[in-house]
Amino acid sequence: RRGAAAGQGLRDGGRSAGREKPAACDRRAGTRPLPNKKLGEEPENRAATPALRPQTSREGERKMLYIYGVTDRGMVREANEDRFAGEVFDRGSGYAVVCDGMGGEVGGGIAAGIAAEEVRRMIESSLRPHMEERSLHLLLQTAIDGANRAVFTRSRQSGGALDGMGSTLCAAVVSDGTALVANVGDSRCYLLREGELSRVTEDHTAVAALLRQGLLTPEEAACHPDRHAITRAIGVEPEVQPDYTVIDLKTGDALLLCSDGLYNALPPGELTEALQEVLRGADIHTMINKANAAGGPDNITAVLMHNR
Repeated sequence: RRGAAAGQGLRDGGRSAGREKPAACDRRAGTRPLPNKKLGEEPENRAATPALRPQTSREGERKMLYIYGVTDRGMVREANEDRFAGEVFDRGSGYAVVCDGMGGEVGGGIAAGIAAEEVRRMIESSLRPHMEERSLHLLLQTAIDGANRAVFTRSRQSGGALDGMGSTLCAAVVSDGTALVANVGDSRCYLLREGELSRVTEDHTAVAALLRQGLLTPEEAACHPDRHAITRAIGVEPEVQPDYTVIDLKTGDALLLCSDGLYNALPPGELTEALQEVLRGADIHTMINKANAAGGPDNITAVLMHNR
């Protein structure tokens, strides 16, 4: 497996926009960087998988924002097509991004890698302390637009070899207790507050749309043949429209950004328990281990932003 370090990210997950990703029926409804080494790649030996080490603020003794991250191939997939990145810049500002590629073993990883790297590059060059919400929105929008354009252009210039490649994306930028979350596809963000886990993002899938319209129950959605059909993705079209959510973070709040390989393996109660274990001091690999123990049918990525 290959893990990602700070400032690194990216892998793809074998899925195409509007197409079903091959996988076993989900039994649980609920709450999924390149050579030398590439962003977000994992080492061949799973036991040696490096994680994004706890990133803390760099000013003064009082450290408020912590970021942890890890990715794993899972128990079934031949390659890891997820990518992630994250960094803390001062006491109260930082970012994280998770991308899950689609388009096969080659295209998916490339798409996720490009997307995560573009977001990383833009945010790390432009994020400043004490940015207002409007500025955060412009920064994140510019980063995602750049990621979409880069993936789309690479696909068009591939001579057909990378046609249809794309990636999900879930990103969060934090400044002075304000978190701006953006998502495209079915990678998710969760908020853990005072022991209660809530979903921040809505999936961009055909089945999620049917759920919102009341045309499916959660149990029906869990085994629907189109449950992996993505309706929005990075790099598939010349333009993309993310959803944005603003959160006023409280002390103790934690944001979890993850690919579907995590939340499809762990139902909400188990996901909450695993997240709380990490916040109490357990290694971030705890979440990966629990997902793999549940079968690990897909690539698994988790990035945690803890507002202490």
